[in-house]
Amino acid sequence: MNFDLTKITKTSSSFEFRTWDPEGVIFYGDTNPKDDWFMLGLRDGRPEIQMHNQWSRFTVSAGPRLDDGTWHQVELKMDGDSVLLGVDGKEVVHLRQVSGPLNTRVQPILRIAVGALLFPSSNLRFPLVPALDGCVRRGSWLGKQIQTSAPASTSLRSCDVESQPGIFFPAGTHAEFSLQDVPQPHAEPWAFSLDLGLEQVAGSGHLLAFGTPENPSWLGLHLQDQERTLLPPFA
Repeated sequence: MNFDLTKITKTSSSFEFRTWDPEGVIFYGDTNPKDDWFMLGLRDGRPEIQMHNQWSRFTVSAGPRLDDGTWHQVELKMDGDSVLLGVDGKEVVHLRQVSGPLNTRVQPILRIAVGALLFPSSNLRFPLVPALDGCVRRGSWLGKQIQTSAPASTSLRSCDVESQPGIFFPAGTHAEFSLQDVPQPHAEPWAFSLDLGLEQVAGSGHLLAFGTPENPSWLGLHLQDQERTLLPPFA
């Protein structure tokens, strides 16, 4: 999104946000990617602000965890030389003497990217993994009502579906079970079963893997071009 700072009607933006992902970029804005930029993201599930301009350069994290899969109302406001961040109607960050009026910027065009950066992540003051699995809806960006979610027909996952644990798993997610705690059947051989519900999308990747600390790749289930394939230990 591009905004002419000489014509903006509000100096605040608000939206509803939902994710299970603990790290990533919610939105980024700049008038100059070298000298004047701002980033709101998540780290360890909590909001993080990074800012770099002629007045200040800092990274600050504060507020409640937002990676609980529920909708949260987020508001960011520029008030004179201050930046205020509100979550669910409560002010969680108030930074003073960190900025100047938006309409006095050298470059009059403000760019905003939702869920992405407009420069390499290594340029952040405190790098993080930018990709964020989440949804943004009902956004008001500097006074403009802009639809930021893709239509359901083109989106891999609709923001309107009921969210629950298991819809998104971060890379490396695993569960450990002690076989001593699993009830042993009286007859041999015994069997182990697992019910797995999933919604397939385009692409490939590992769906599930079984293993032990000594052999972490004992058996796996892989999705390849919509075909499910069992991967034996030697694969």
